[in-house]
Amino acid sequence: VLAAPLAGWTDYAFRAVLMECGAREVWTEMINATALVRKNEKTLAMLKTDRKPGVRQVVQLFGCEPADFVTVIKSGLLSDYDEVNLNMGCPAPKIVKNNCGCSLMRHVEQAQHLIELCAVAVKHTGHKLSVKFRLGWDRNISVDFAQMCVRAGATRLIVHGRLGIDGYRGVADYAAIAAVKDAVSVPVIANGDVRDRATYEKCLSETHADGVMVGRALCGAPWKIKLDDKVPSYERIVALMQMQRRLHNANPSDLIKHWLCYQKQIKKYYPDCPVPAL
Repeated sequence: VLAAPLAGWTDYAFRAVLMECGAREVWTEMINATALVRKNEKTLAMLKTDRKPGVRQVVQLFGCEPADFVTVIKSGLLSDYDEVNLNMGCPAPKIVKNNCGCSLMRHVEQAQHLIELCAVAVKHTGHKLSVKFRLGWDRNISVDFAQMCVRAGATRLIVHGRLGIDGYRGVADYAAIAAVKDAVSVPVIANGDVRDRATYEKCLSETHADGVMVGRALCGAPWKIKLDDKVPSYERIVALMQMQRRLHNANPSDLIKHWLCYQKQIKKYYPDCPVPAL
């Protein structure tokens, strides 16, 4: 089970909490490659991480300037990470309008060029290279796109089972992810609608994927990374909240979002206990 990259959520502090809860692989939120090249301080701070034995670290980059990706990969800034992931799945309007994220699925030749350049760059650094994408922008091109990614040099694929225009509406198409799995020889990770053990097993059985990525279900409930459906004690949840507050180095509003989600969990499972204030 992998913890998905979530913009505004999977910052340094939350990744540390996920590792504390047993995560064996954690991902940064998507990071702008061009901002890293320009040495933007807030963006550089997003790369902060703690190495932990047995835990793979993945950095997710987005952007529209291939040369900037290559510069970042070769710069040494990513030395604490095991894998570089290229974001070709984010459907947010502010990302898509700049021809980043899922917009690249509308411009397959550009996507291929980016992957090819990055594949050459990681040969010099030892990083693995993966691509995270959706089924397409407004139509399903996932099998052809996946095969292109592999030809271009990607060694792992993460597939979200919705179109870009869907956002997070509707349900993930597991049959489409299964078709991708059947069409390529590299590992395929399924993403979409996994919330607990039951949905995890459903996803695996229908997609035949090599792993499953869990995203929004972890917000306020990082212990769900193990998908054992066991709720921690009240004291344990409070300890995780305090850990995240202590380590938080990102936007203060992001911590507030996390805190509200934690509070929701406490009210749900421990209604008679006090709800810690931020």
